[in-house]
Amino acid sequence: MSAAVLDDDVMADALAHWETRGAAMAQSCAPDALLERLRQVLAALERQNKGTARLDLLSLVRQWQLRRASRGAPAWLRVPDSGGWPSCAVWRSAGFDAAGVDGGIEISAAHPRLPWLGAQDDLLDDAFDEVQVRRTDWVLAEPCIAQATGLSNFTGPGQREAVRALLHLPPQVTLIANLPTGSGKSLLAQLPALLRREGYLTLVIVPTVALSIDQGARMAELLRRKDPRWEDRPLAYHGGLTTAQRAQIFQGLREGSLPVLFTSPEAATSTLREALEDGARNGRITHVVVDEVHLVSSWGNGFRPAFQLLPALVERLRHLSHESVRRSIRVVLASATLTPHTVRFLQHAFGGPERALVVGGIYLRPEPRYAVRRCADQVEKQRLAVEALKVAPRPFILYVTRPEEAKQWLDLLREEGFLRVGQFTGATPPSERQALLDDWRHNRLDGMVATSAFGLGVDKADVRTIVHATLPESLDRFYQEVGRSGRDGRAAASLLLFTPQDVTRARGMAGESFIGNEIGFDRWTTMIDNPVAKSPSRAEVWLDLDRLRPDLRTRGRGNRTWNLRTLNLMAAAGLIEVAGLSRLAPSSDGKNLDESQEITDVQAHFAAVRILDAGHRQRAVFDARMHEARQQAKQAADQAFNLMLDVAEGRAVMEEALSRLYRLALPNAWVPVASVCGGCPAHWSAPRLRDYVPKPFVARLSLFEERCDPEVLLPTLPRAQSNLIFVVVDDVRRLLRASPSGLVDALINRLQPHTVLLPLGAGEPDVEGLRNSLRRVSSDAFLDSFDRDALDGASGEIRLVFWTDPTMLPIAASQLTGASCSLTVVLMTSAITDPLRPDRSWASVLPHADEDTALRALAS
Repeated sequence: MSAAVLDDDVMADALAHWETRGAAMAQSCAPDALLERLRQVLAALERQNKGTARLDLLSLVRQWQLRRASRGAPAWLRVPDSGGWPSCAVWRSAGFDAAGVDGGIEISAAHPRLPWLGAQDDLLDDAFDEVQVRRTDWVLAEPCIAQATGLSNFTGPGQREAVRALLHLPPQVTLIANLPTGSGKSLLAQLPALLRREGYLTLVIVPTVALSIDQGARMAELLRRKDPRWEDRPLAYHGGLTTAQRAQIFQGLREGSLPVLFTSPEAATSTLREALEDGARNGRITHVVVDEVHLVSSWGNGFRPAFQLLPALVERLRHLSHESVRRSIRVVLASATLTPHTVRFLQHAFGGPERALVVGGIYLRPEPRYAVRRCADQVEKQRLAVEALKVAPRPFILYVTRPEEAKQWLDLLREEGFLRVGQFTGATPPSERQALLDDWRHNRLDGMVATSAFGLGVDKADVRTIVHATLPESLDRFYQEVGRSGRDGRAAASLLLFTPQDVTRARGMAGESFIGNEIGFDRWTTMIDNPVAKSPSRAEVWLDLDRLRPDLRTRGRGNRTWNLRTLNLMAAAGLIEVAGLSRLAPSSDGKNLDESQEITDVQAHFAAVRILDAGHRQRAVFDARMHEARQQAKQAADQAFNLMLDVAEGRAVMEEALSRLYRLALPNAWVPVASVCGGCPAHWSAPRLRDYVPKPFVARLSLFEERCDPEVLLPTLPRAQSNLIFVVVDDVRRLLRASPSGLVDALINRLQPHTVLLPLGAGEPDVEGLRNSLRRVSSDAFLDSFDRDALDGASGEIRLVFWTDPTMLPIAASQLTGASCSLTVVLMTSAITDPLRPDRSWASVLPHADEDTALRALAS
């Protein structure tokens, strides 16, 4: 079996003939993640010839055998009985059927039961069997997207509409992309560099170093595929770069040869900031994309405060670009979990509600099977968690609230025999984080004990189990953490274990103290009256977070924390922007000298702010704005906690609570939630979900970039009205199917339409003919299908309609004439009758151009 590629049959054969084939396990490779985990444990067993990883071995063999059986393999498996392998008694004690045979043991795994869950004792079954719960609703990609990326399909209508918005939304309008995990948000960061010419940069802010490296590598592969001559260079900026690689990135920023840069919020707001500002000033930055943008609204969470500096950075880059070269930077904010409170905050922070548009296609994740158990005390919680994790399918994440708890749980699990488990919290040093993420990605860990710091941007598709040994302070946090499982569309298990003490602590965290007006005003005036440095060019003031307000004598972490909380609440109130944080004092001209890759709020000693409201020193203004921000934050926190508690204590059904949490019904952002439940206490008796294809509501883009003055487009052609032109031909289908089609190609080339439209029932030759025209002209138009009574357009839109049907209903004609588009050009046949007078030809009374007239106008 030298250098064999392991599949199920090869693995089973190796176990049955372990004495002769076990030694080759270390030289084998397994493309399947579960087999690779088992291979690693078996290779270690062979090297050590003793059962040092017995629990890990038992767990992985159980998981693998149950998966094999679910796929039709024999229920019994032959394993060795010596060389460190478990005995029959050990297999039986672990829940296997086992029988000694000549030279080995025959074992058969059974699905483990958790009897303390009552009717949900089979919680883990679907996760073990890797039941396919979700399937992708593939949507044909537009020709321009397929040509640029090699992708033939979008992952769904939500991704398609988000990409349309990326290309066609007015650049001064911020795009908030609200798409579920697995919907392909990364495409929004990749597309600009693949579609445009050299000399322009897309800045992509991602939450982890690992993700920036991974995304940079994927982007390099796409660029090489597009142009084999593309020279490799670093596309991710992080602390692990060599001096030469860092210099290469800065040179690329200066020269405009860097098409895209992935980096962290810390680097973007400190080390890279000056170079990014120069790029904006020179018109080279065209797009800024922020992933996991919901973190921007998590004021004072203690883990990644640099996220909260991004609004100030983005506004600065936009201002410099517009002021210097009159060019707007497109901004994309992406997240899978946006509550109404978060959306309102983002709209306020990134230019105001009138400059932000939400595009979403939200559905609840169908993969998790939810179970909840209230425990009497910590002892019972630990016992049940360990019992569940010993038999749960791998990989698993055990979530707790505080870093010190994570260490206690890690020690407990190791005492219980868990060897392939790590610990990841906000207090984990960056160097250790990178090693942990690498082990996690390469299946060297079967479990992670973590706080909410773990999982951001960690794209691991096969996590099968999430256990919460705490009560999260919000349903939002709970759902985000559960959402790190089942990303491959297969079933996962979610187990929530909590005690009365956890409820008390979660309530306290949800009701986190906000600075009061009087003390907050004292802290603010003390800091702003004693600035450390000023940067007039940026209109920023650096403040000392160690500054003491009147009547205080003790400096320290607590004082810094409250000073920063004061600034955070002022920023939420719109009084200031927090533009920078630093461990080190800035230079005299206001330059940040701290090049740390990450900085927590307790490590920050200095903060840069920009004044937004001149009334910040007036108590009446200060009090009113702070009170409003405080009340909004408290209301959102209370709602999220109460929903979490109601779910935990059985007063609310999971899917109903989640739908309520994420449903957007704001004046300028309406996104319903496609509600679905993969299995929960309220629905456990019903058949569990399988092969679900999400069908979320996706609103069509309502605002388009105005590309040119519609009055100067085809000025010689007669118009039915100022924004409506009809071209009458003998056969629309003939034009669509011609190769090349002179009139169709010429119209697309001249109009540069945002949209081309065909009836919903258009035949495949018509659709493919139009797609071929779009390819030939290299158009970025989107091809929409419509019902005959669904022709509403959008502001600023230029569209080309191919009316292949023999009739037009009055409502369709009315919508064509009443649409708010910049320009609509309709190609139709001369045989269409007047929608209001079927006794006559519409062309006989309608201002229109014929085919020859249109061709002459297009040629002029």
